[in-house]
Amino acid sequence: MEILRTLALILFLLSAVLLVYIVLIQEPKQTGGDLLGGATDLFNTRGITGGLYRLTIALGVIFAVLAIIVGRISG
Repeated sequence: MEILRTLALILFLLSAVLLVYIVLIQEPKQTGGDLLGGATDLFNTRGITGGLYRLTIALGVIFAVLAIIVGRISG
């Protein structure tokens, strides 16, 4: 059980670091009009930006699942 706990913790920390990195390398898309309630293309993502968007969502889900697993194992 200790090996499973250590593996889950390592994967959790790795996913956290990757998630922070992926979020930081993305380019901001807001302009002045967006801040005032203008139309946005939040779900219209293409190319590399679209891939980073999907990767961010996947890493967020993995991070959340691993957080639950680590919490259950440690408790």
